Amino acid sequence: MKIRLSLVALAFVGTIVVPPHVASAKPQALPKCPTAKFVNLSKSAGAGPSYAKPSQKVACSATEVAVTTNDMISFPFVQLTPHTLTPQNMTIKFPRAPKAAATPTNVVNRLGTAGVTVTGVVFYPVTEGPQPTESAYGDPYYNKMLDTCGGHAGPTNEYHYHVLITIAICNIKNTGIIGYAIDGFPVYGPTACLNAKCTKTALVKSGYTQIGNPQKNAWDAFKYTGTASSTVLDECNGRVQPDGTYGYHATLSFPYIIGCFKGTPTDQTGGAAAPMTMGGSSGQAPAGSQPPAGGQQPPSNQQQNGPPPVGGPPPSTTVKSNSVDSLSASYVTSFYCTLPVIHELR
Repeated sequence: MKIRLSLVALAFVGTIVVPPHVASAKPQALPKCPTAKFVNLSKSAGAGPSYAKPSQKVACSATEVAVTTNDMISFPFVQLTPHTLTPQNMTIKFPRAPKAAATPTNVVNRLGTAGVTVTGVVFYPVTEGPQPTESAYGDPYYNKMLDTCGGHAGPTNEYHYHVLITIAICNIKNTGIIGYAIDGFPVYGPTACLNAKCTKTALVKSGYTQIGNPQKNAWDAFKYTGTASSTVLDECNGRVQPDGTYGYHATLSFPYIIGCFKGTPTDQTGGAAAPMTMGGSSGQAPAGSQPPAGGQQPPSNQQQNGPPPVGGPPPSTTVKSNSVDSLSASYVTSFYCTLPVIHELR
């Protein structure tokens, strides 16, 4: 009898200390599909009277986010390259649950799609292509080849950003997520949250310093130095956010959006994978070419990059939406006052 009780007790204890073979870990919840982060600008004034309005659609699978867009802008188009602006058929894909790669992917002289903004417009890495020769692989912001919002039209008449300027006309916010890179990590505005509730914020800045002339071969003209400051970004132009996730930040100095891919970039297909190089022998449209009706040529006496003049009513293309916030008066004043200094230092 005692032997039987001992065996029963041993069996009972065994069921406690030995985990059942059928036990399995609870599946990790997927990050929420970022549909709500993207802004509907279909009712905006668009690029001009004769242009298609912006249109985009966001869909998610278990592993991937796909943004299908016509890549049209929501502010007046100004032709600054030999190319005009036409609707595209692009699907930009990126991981739904991005992870940092063992080694970042550099973007030195990389051309083409690096990500998409929440307004459905693609952005490229910092440099232009081999043409025009006088500014081959140069910094288009430094070379004044960009419009008010930091972009221009490319060789397939697609609009793309090289800089993300967070002023109201561009419908890109100063804080929060303003885009996604093709490695899946989000791009935030230049004002960063310092705590989880974002009750403390600060402007972040690039860790690159200028060591040469970025008119040509921009990557040779800048060097990453960085500091221990929490407001200085890493080599990829990003940081670990208060919630522990990684994200890039748009800045007004090199490399502007991303300095390298922190994660593994997704190979794009179709229109989003088209080879992107600037054509023509100069940054201006060829003689005799005209933009479509409703497009604008920049006045010859007006600087062709940077923000619009201060004062006067807000542009009619600015969309009033809960998803798009305008900047405070103090920030706008600071932005306009410091911009000339940036150019002076160059």
